[in-house]
Amino acid sequence: MSGTAHGLTDATGGILWDHLVVGAGSAGSVTAARLVSAGARVLLVEAGGEQPEGGAETNPLRDANRLILEGFNWDHRANLRSSTRWDELVGVGGASGSTADAGRSRALWTRFPYQLGKVVGGSSAVNGAIAMRPLRRDFDTWVARGNPDWSWDQVLPYYRRIENDADHPGDAAHGDHGAIPVRRPGPADLHELEVAFRAACLRMGVEDLPDLNGGGERGVGPVPANSVDGERVDAATAYLTDVRKLPELELRTGCRVTRVLFEGRRAVGAVLVDDDGHRTAVRARNVILCAGAVGTPVVLQRSGVGDARLAAALGVPVVADLPGVGENLADHPSVVIWSLPGPGVCKPGMPWRQIAARMSSGYDDDVDVQVGLLNNVESTTIPGFVDRLGSPMAVGLSVMLMRPESRGRVFAESADPDTPPVIELGMGTVERDVERLMHGVRKAWGILRAPGIAERLERTQFWTDRMIGNEAVLRNGVRNIMNPGWHAVGSARMGPPSDRMSVVDQRGRVHGLEGLRVVDASVFPSVPSVPTNLTTLMLAERIGDDIVAAFKEGAPA
Repeated sequence: MSGTAHGLTDATGGILWDHLVVGAGSAGSVTAARLVSAGARVLLVEAGGEQPEGGAETNPLRDANRLILEGFNWDHRANLRSSTRWDELVGVGGASGSTADAGRSRALWTRFPYQLGKVVGGSSAVNGAIAMRPLRRDFDTWVARGNPDWSWDQVLPYYRRIENDADHPGDAAHGDHGAIPVRRPGPADLHELEVAFRAACLRMGVEDLPDLNGGGERGVGPVPANSVDGERVDAATAYLTDVRKLPELELRTGCRVTRVLFEGRRAVGAVLVDDDGHRTAVRARNVILCAGAVGTPVVLQRSGVGDARLAAALGVPVVADLPGVGENLADHPSVVIWSLPGPGVCKPGMPWRQIAARMSSGYDDDVDVQVGLLNNVESTTIPGFVDRLGSPMAVGLSVMLMRPESRGRVFAESADPDTPPVIELGMGTVERDVERLMHGVRKAWGILRAPGIAERLERTQFWTDRMIGNEAVLRNGVRNIMNPGWHAVGSARMGPPSDRMSVVDQRGRVHGLEGLRVVDASVFPSVPSVPTNLTTLMLAERIGDDIVAAFKEGAPA
């Protein structure tokens, strides 16, 4: 419907919105901004609240030197492996087979906090402000899984569109006019530990790679970040600030979508619930879910879009039997080796993640792990750490598996929207993932013992030379210490209708339904080799082109 139809009302006298966008995180901020700029009337709803006003002194979300793990987050708890809950709901024989590891992982059921962003800006407002592009081969995988429109050559222009890369102005491979600043620390900005880390990697044969976004796979270099002078620039700040002044946009915070409303197979709106429990039905010509890889599939399932067996268990009428909804959940598993720094080595408020290396773990010749130095880390910010080192500061060496094979799932276990989702990350359920991390930990241990690093650390938590040298002990340690990166993707994956486990087409349109799209990291066919925020922004920009074109043509989204 064109812009001339704004302000139409439905039979109940309420506003009939052109688009209802669910979630004001990375994808939702981009999508809403693009539509409003095109003249569409958009209702944007966000479960969290507004960001505090001011700079880093008054607004902790502006401080790019810290992760935000409380106050602006979902209080999710994730099972790092699997459980039997799916089978208890729908019967034995779940779609992904991810219950294979359930027997030995029940103890991990509520152990790990999965604190995704719940605020305007979403996880882009609470994360590590890392602005890394994936590798070309990541998109080769997307194409191989039935998505030929998502090759590297086709997505590169959208990365360039979103970036304002001050380090490569005028470079054809980088953008310099986008909404998202990209900055890298220079040699003079590196801490003494970071200089020693780089030197240790070079001695190991890892190449110097000054631009981790330049297309090279193997190498050590400064981490690109979406921050300026230590202040995080999140998606809402970058994309919504100007359009919020326009009358076509209404942003409602403290407001969750409990389910999408349908007339036949067409989405016509949604039921909202505010923080006081008041429920409201809103009407929209099109519904766009941008609630993330945990939130989006759960909304779909409670709306009758998903595995028909789960819908029956929840007592929800089936709208579309799409068994892939909630399956294929992936995240980057990592093992962090924590150490106590010597006196004066670390200082609060200093940059904490400025250098990283992509390398082969040694399991085979593939570049399969990213090893990063976590410096100047305040121990109270580490989940479950509780200052175990007896020091307010810590130094970590993170080994992240870039392309894990293990998969989990997320699902609603009740139609009640106040019931938390079941999140099963399935980490380590494919033995090759464990093996690669074991080899990566050995490499990281060698870096930790390198000149310039070892003498600046007083002691290391948990790990010892003897443990690293014992195959069985190392395997057990890796299996039980690996943690996720809060990089959830894949739970409503993109693919052709012939792929029974795909949920949306290449433009985010839900298979078999009208007026309903998914635009967030849940549609990724596979996990990228890097943190996911920049790719989520890219995807929203690209699908946004299609949604805007449909709006201008008067066609359903």
